[in-house]
Amino acid sequence: MIQRLLALLYFTWMLLPMQVMAATTVPNTVPPETRFHEGMVCLQTRNIDCATLVLNRIPSQSAYAKLLAGNIAAAQQDFDSAFRLLLPLKANPSLNNEAAASLHASLALAYEQEPDPLRALTERVIAEKFLDDDPSRNQNHEKIWVGLSQLSREDLVNIRGESPDTDIQGWIDLALAAKEQNDSALKTWADFYPGHPASKGFSQQLLAQRPQNAATTTNTAAIDNQPGGKIGIILPFAVEAYYPAADAIEQGFAAAQSQAKDQRELTLYATDGNPANIADTYQHAVNDGVQVIVGPLTRDEVTRLSQQAITIPTLALNQSDTAASNTPNLYIFGLPLETEIAQLVRLAQRLGMQTATIATGSNHLAERMAEAFNSAWTAAGGRITQQLAFTDGSNPTELQAKITASPADMIFLAANYEEARTIRPYLDTATPTFATSHIYAGVAQDKENDVLNAVRFLDMPWLLKPDATEFASLRPSAADLPPGEMQRWFALGADAYRILTHLSQHPQQAQTLQGLTGKISISPEGVISRELANGRFSAQGVVLETTP
Repeated sequence: MIQRLLALLYFTWMLLPMQVMAATTVPNTVPPETRFHEGMVCLQTRNIDCATLVLNRIPSQSAYAKLLAGNIAAAQQDFDSAFRLLLPLKANPSLNNEAAASLHASLALAYEQEPDPLRALTERVIAEKFLDDDPSRNQNHEKIWVGLSQLSREDLVNIRGESPDTDIQGWIDLALAAKEQNDSALKTWADFYPGHPASKGFSQQLLAQRPQNAATTTNTAAIDNQPGGKIGIILPFAVEAYYPAADAIEQGFAAAQSQAKDQRELTLYATDGNPANIADTYQHAVNDGVQVIVGPLTRDEVTRLSQQAITIPTLALNQSDTAASNTPNLYIFGLPLETEIAQLVRLAQRLGMQTATIATGSNHLAERMAEAFNSAWTAAGGRITQQLAFTDGSNPTELQAKITASPADMIFLAANYEEARTIRPYLDTATPTFATSHIYAGVAQDKENDVLNAVRFLDMPWLLKPDATEFASLRPSAADLPPGEMQRWFALGADAYRILTHLSQHPQQAQTLQGLTGKISISPEGVISRELANGRFSAQGVVLETTP
């Protein structure tokens, strides 16, 4: 008996350390959905570092880890990564309501940037099915309404018939009734869509607010567009080299103004390109009683103007030499070469390019292109295989041999259209080749472009979508201008009118415009950015691939 007791005590004594050891090695795990909630709380306060720290505590194989990573990417406006991470999760039935709602909300945000308004609306409608409180649903309704309010009547009609979902159709019909200021349609809308999410107060709220909003809009238009008002245009008409561009800008601005039935007087103020004189010219315009100003055009004039007090909304058409202009009432509208190349880098890397060869022309602009691409490409994690300059003294055949000896995923052709036609025959046509808008002279059907077949480039929708219905009313006004650069200046002027009108009537209100020059985004702070369309040379002429 004693021996059995001793054996039992010995066994217990041996087992105790093992139990202690097991207890110390089992982690105190937190469920992934709990960690996910912690990460979403961080994102609600825009604390990306906090959300990333939480993400690192979720097992990487968990759907919640992928979802939080996708939501972080969307919050950082990295929408390519957001799509890659989030789209596969749409088929995952295991996500809880909070996770599913955030999944569709982030996808909606990404589609809004495409822009793909119908898919964005669809994702918002799906997200609502997972929201379990009125404040969240009301916030979702506001986001839906902001997206729909930015669409034209034609766009709303176009997407109206593309979805059989009655909730989606109901939202679009409500937006159409509000855009047309149709009281009768607003009053009867709920009868056609009983049980629609917007019928629980949202549509009635619109009806109650519409007369006041309509009156406010009418009053603003009467103040800003009254016949007695003035718009000042400050451009370098006095400089022979700049006159054609200034004239094309003025024609584009006037055409857009006429299309909007804006009866304000246009007053032109000619500059001589000397930055020392821009302050006097600007003050002259202000003293004349102009309400808004577009211009100046040259970089030096914009830089000098940004250093003085600006008293009325002024839209400059070039960048300032200072890192950023924080001058009140001064807005910057332009597309620097560096910004265009940054978009080109994103396009190439979305297509899987990792290494690049740079082939450059022999002028200063080509050197700037090459330098900007080198900087943007390496900053984005790409590698430059080699950089070769095609100058008057170089041997193109030797350069061709170097390119063949060290192949890359892609070639960046840093040249204008004249040099590009000379350089391209020496490049490997099987290697994807990319270029900026400077490679396109603006003539879609041009036999001299045959040598550029398959080269991708960025440019304005105005040049890449010649038959677009949204531009049809402005085509006659630009018919007498030469193709290429003069058409680009015309488009710049036309978009400048729309931007300046928005900034003067709705300051501190974000807006997205589908312009002649591209997709234009205006932040609440008045920062203007622009994204170009993607085109390609082909045997059938220039082909539009994607629009922003």
